[in-house]
Parts: sequence; structure tokens; C-alpha cells
Amino acid sequence: MNNLHWTTDFLIKQGVREEFVQWIALGIDIILLILISWVADFIARRILLSVIHTLVKRSKATWDDYFFEQKIFKNLAHLVPAWIVHTSVPIIFNDVPAAIPFLEKLVVLYVIVLGVSLVNRTLRALEHWTSMNTKYANTPIRTISQVIRILAFFGAVIAVISILTGTKAGNILGALAGTTAIIILVFQDSIKGLLANFQIHMYDLIEVGDWITFSKYGVDGDVVSIDLTTIKVQNFDKTVSTVPATAFVSDSFVNWRGMSESGARRIKRNIHIDITSIRHLDEGLADSLGEIDLIHDFIVQRQSEIDTNNQKKGIKGASRLNGRRQTNIGLYRKYVEFYLSNHPGIHQDFTLMVRQLQPSTEGLPIEVYCFTNTIVWQEYEGIMADIFDHLYAATRHFNLALFQSPTGTDIRAINGK
Repeated sequence: MNNLHWTTDFLIKQGVREEFVQWIALGIDIILLILISWVADFIARRILLSVIHTLVKRSKATWDDYFFEQKIFKNLAHLVPAWIVHTSVPIIFNDVPAAIPFLEKLVVLYVIVLGVSLVNRTLRALEHWTSMNTKYANTPIRTISQVIRILAFFGAVIAVISILTGTKAGNILGALAGTTAIIILVFQDSIKGLLANFQIHMYDLIEVGDWITFSKYGVDGDVVSIDLTTIKVQNFDKTVSTVPATAFVSDSFVNWRGMSESGARRIKRNIHIDITSIRHLDEGLADSLGEIDLIHDFIVQRQSEIDTNNQKKGIKGASRLNGRRQTNIGLYRKYVEFYLSNHPGIHQDFTLMVRQLQPSTEGLPIEVYCFTNTIVWQEYEGIMADIFDHLYAATRHFNLALFQSPTGTDIRAINGK
């Protein structure tokens, strides 16, 4: 007030007309207030940020580094001039009382906007810190932070409306209760996504870094991020797909995490045998297969068991249908089993099985079921290809034929005859 009186007296002495003195004095005080606020903001940012930056460098903790990078402390420094302006408004505008409430509201609105920005920056810093901390890597921090952002924005809107209209926030919320259905309709995706996110984390359905296959959405790759309403996946062709979070709760997908953690990857593939090539062993084929080291001992042992059984039952007659006989398909199955049991790329502690499936118009499927001892994609494909290259070629040694649909070459050969 003294400055105001001094300014008024000074202006009158300078010959300024009285009807302009009050407004000129008010303008001078506003300019002084702006200068003081700017200087206070500059000093606060210079001193406060310099001190904090020094402390952050010396600190062994990492969270304060992310807080400093997100300019959270700079936002806090902006509160200093806001407080100065809010305190000085009633003094400076003492002669214009009608302007005081309006200006105070403007300052409060500025503080609200600053507060929302501060919340947003703080949450962003926490997200970055937790993403780099393995202890919190699989916690729903992003989901929670997005919910807090929505609540902060909603609360800021309610506060702004309350300040501008002079209505209590409670009354505004009460009025909004009647529009709950509209709000739910507008934010239904966010609400569903929030619930789906909690289920995803509660039941540990997926984590960042998991390899997933979601055929419905054409997704096959690694989970990059888990957000409020969407899950971002980077496919193996480097494209990025987004899948609704609700889909992971309502639809079926494959998570390959168990395979990654076990260190083994499954091979499950069929070899289709032409049924017309299946037959009992004759002496020539038996002698030929007996030279294969992997099944030599098995053939000898099995033949001894068969001969003993046939003798006990008094089986007579030259027909091969009398009594038990070995077959080329049975020995081939055993050969595949022994071959896999001795293969260096097959994990011997997991299920290893070679079995017949239901015959079909595509022949007799022999299913190979085993696990490689690596989960590296290139190595896995190489091991599987080498195994089936060998098994396909081995069928000829057992007088077995692979089944395949007739090709153009087959048809031309038939027509040629």
C-alpha cells in the first residue's frame, strides 16, 4: 500500500490528472508484480534446480534421476510465483475490489493445471523407473498410472467448474450421478480395459517380453507394452499390432512363456505313410534292417520273443498270418524312437513319443512328438529340418512309401503309359 500511495503522490506531483492517476499507479504495480514473479520464478528454478540436480547426481538411487528428467522439480518451482501473485492480488487491487475474485480464480486455475501436469509427469517418471526395475517389471504400474491420470483429469475438470460457477464440488458430483449411464457409455472401453488389465495381472496371463500367438488378430510376436485398453505386440516381421486387453480374457491365445522358461521347444509333426507299402518282414528285409545299428539288438530280441511265443502256441503253417510277425512299419516306428533318443538336439528329460494316428485318405500318420533342447528359433528349425530330412529318407530302407497327393508329373506318367 505504501508503494501505491507513493506512486499516487509522485504522479500528482508530476502533473498527471487525478482521473488517470489511479489506473497508472495500478498498471505500475501490476508491472512490478509481474517482474517480481518472474524474478522469483527465475531464482527458484536456478537455485532450487541447481541444488536438486547436485543432490540427484550424488544420490545412488535411480528414481530421482527419472524425476529430474521429467522436470518434476521445475514444475514445483513454478508454484513459487503463483503463490506470490495469489498473495499480492488483494494488496495491489485494493482500489479495484471487483477484480480481486476474478484474478484469484485465474491463479487457482493455473495452480490446478500445474497440479495435473505435475501428476502426469510424476506418473511418467514412475513408469520409466519401474520399467527399468526388474522387481516391478510385471506389476500393473502403467494401468494404475493411467487410471490415476483419468481421475486427476476428472477431478481437475470438477474443480474448474466449481471455481468458475461458484458451485460446490459435492453438488456437481451429485448432479453427475444422474448422468452415470452416459459416463459409463463414454468410458466403457476404459472400464472394460481396466478390469481386463487387473485379470491379466491377477492370473498372470501375459507379461512384457512374452512370446504370444493370437490367431484371431493375426498376432505372433513379443509383448511390448500392456496399457489400459490395449496390448502392444511386436510381430516377428517387425510390424507392431495392438490387441484389445479384453480379448486376452475372453478369447483363446497361446503364450509361449512356459516353453521359454523350460528351455525346450516341442516338435509335433506327422509322417504320412502310404498304407499299401506296409507289409510283414521277409528274410531279405529282415537281414537288411538287421544291419542298422540302432535297431539291430531290438530286432534280434523281438524276433526271439515272437519265435518263443509262436512255439508255445504251436503255430504252424507257412502263412505269415499265422502267429506273430514283425512289420516294416513297426520297426520304422522303433527306429524313429531310437534315433530321437540318441539325437544330441533332443531334450531327453521331456516326453518323447512316436505313435500311430487314425488312418485317413492321406495314409497312415506316424506322429513324432518330442522336444528340442533349445528355444532359439533358428536352431529349433534347423534341428527339426535335419531330423525329418533323415526320417523321410529312411522310409525307403524299410520298403515304406511316403504318401502324397498325385502331382502333375504323376498324371503325365500315367497318361504316358
